[in-house]
Amino acid sequence: MAKPEEILAVLDVAGKLVRLRQDRRQVEPTDIVSWAEANFLIAEEDEVQGKPIKLEPHQKAILRYIFSPDRRFSTVIYSTPKKSGKTTIAAMVARWLAEIHGRFQEMYCVANDFDQAKNRAFAAASRSVELHSNYNVKTRLHPGQWRVLDREMIHLPSGSRIKALATDYKGEAGAEPTLTIWTELWGYIYEASLRFWVEMTPTPTRELSMRWVETYAGFEGESQLLEDLYKLGKEGKQLTAGELGDLSAFAEAPNHDSLVPCWVNERAGLFMYWDEGAKGRRMPWQRGEVGERYYREQEAILLPSQFRRLHLNEWAAGESEAIPIAWWDACQDPMVLQKQGKTPIVIGVDAAVSGDSTALVCVARHPEKHDDVVEFYTRVWYPPEGGKIDYSSTLVPELDRLIADYNVAEVAYDEYQLHHLVNEQRAKPKPAWFRPFGQQVERLVADKQLYDLVRDRRLHHSGNEELRRHIQGCKARILGDEENRMRFVKKSERAKIDAAVALSMASAECLRLNL
Repeated sequence: MAKPEEILAVLDVAGKLVRLRQDRRQVEPTDIVSWAEANFLIAEEDEVQGKPIKLEPHQKAILRYIFSPDRRFSTVIYSTPKKSGKTTIAAMVARWLAEIHGRFQEMYCVANDFDQAKNRAFAAASRSVELHSNYNVKTRLHPGQWRVLDREMIHLPSGSRIKALATDYKGEAGAEPTLTIWTELWGYIYEASLRFWVEMTPTPTRELSMRWVETYAGFEGESQLLEDLYKLGKEGKQLTAGELGDLSAFAEAPNHDSLVPCWVNERAGLFMYWDEGAKGRRMPWQRGEVGERYYREQEAILLPSQFRRLHLNEWAAGESEAIPIAWWDACQDPMVLQKQGKTPIVIGVDAAVSGDSTALVCVARHPEKHDDVVEFYTRVWYPPEGGKIDYSSTLVPELDRLIADYNVAEVAYDEYQLHHLVNEQRAKPKPAWFRPFGQQVERLVADKQLYDLVRDRRLHHSGNEELRRHIQGCKARILGDEENRMRFVKKSERAKIDAAVALSMASAECLRLNL
């Protein structure tokens, strides 16, 4: 894995290359702002006709500063709260450089996987071409200008290209691109992506060679690459409104000496625009009544750490309390045991033989509120000190009893410990339907769904003390920027959370099956 000192050393070299190139730089023939507002089209998702982008004052000032003829940066960090247009700006930069910077330029839109690489900056760039009235959908040509392919755009007059690349793609190793756009760098935590970052270091053989990072804040102690770059940016000089060159760019910086959220580290050749807090929401749709309503809704449905990271662009801890116990207690329903008849139920099982516990949780749809889930029975077994849980005298007879007494639609289980047991259950004369529950993406979605159910009082539970203790033992690990994903993990080594996991799996299947 690339070490932080290796990454910083690469940046130091890049900074030196920037200074060496300054004596042979050329004046760009076209101002990026003027070009964008004449050529880069945008539209709402349901709109067919595009219209030229109208840049905000702070965007104009930042772009003109970065691409001023008398300076060059090898790394640009453009970080804002979510929905601030940072991906559109990155796509616009790629198209502008491809069209005006000379022949056979290479621009790469990089992400951790091809889907993300295609669906962010590359998608914004290709859509800006497709919105032109003379773009031919069948031939995928903007006559005389662009050909748009699945993972590549070719500017016909110059031969320059914009490509979508995943970080594990080796075919471009050793390439010398003019621009690489790095989407959501907070997620670059694996060795392949860190190595790719190092391989794509700016090159001295091109007049311009730049990394453009478009991201919002990451997780402290986890998003190490972005965190190192952030600290490197803060070590540089914070610009004033006068130095940025536009006193109207930032409303909170009206004077020549007022500081703006931009930093320059000349040693590393780095420019950083890092906007955070409520004032960082500068786009028209983020303000006024519409913006206020949107952020109220987001604050109500997101974990506090998620909301701060996504919508205030503030660094967050990777973990936080999963389900506040006051929420859980408010969901206890004294009538829950009387609401079960022969309605279909789902059983969730999370198992271990030693160390952790084995838990079984039964749920069903609420008989009157169809979108609600009822937990009406929970059983937990713990291994004896120094020993293991014997499934044959614990879990197996309890499963047999429940399958005989109830209308069991499904048993959802973690396959890791239960593969052999489930095969034996399936061989019985009248087996229940056993379904292995994925512990990666499927669990992330299920855990967040359980959080939502409890928050919205759509989970009704029996008041089982073991289940309550397991809920208390959970903290939430927020993985990625998806609003519908989290993972329950232990608050401590001694904590038990198996019943919470079993409830998560069972509830998800109960809702999916529409029982």
